[in-house]
Amino acid sequence: MTKPRTKSPSEAAIQHRILKYLNDQPRCWAAKFPGVLRRGVPDIIGVYRGAFFALEVKRPGQKPTALQRAVIRQIRDANGFATVVTSVSDARVVLATIEEAVDA
Repeated sequence: MTKPRTKSPSEAAIQHRILKYLNDQPRCWAAKFPGVLRRGVPDIIGVYRGAFFALEVKRPGQKPTALQRAVIRQIRDANGFATVVTSVSDARVVLATIEEAVDA
């Protein structure tokens, strides 16, 4: 007998969970960036403890496009924090990284 496959949450559902987590954190502001305004910009942009961050949200196993990778690189080159995340746990790691950098 085969196990039924569990469907992973949609990208929109993951974004919603991450945004809720981020906006529940003290000294954090985050919003979904509508892709129609500028292609390649990560899905979520925000500020945490004075540091800019951008998160490209993907479902587990999915990869960012070449344009998305290029924009992430540009944000990092400008001393912002940018990465691909697939869960709230990944977003927690980003905030912890920012805390380390801000407290250094």
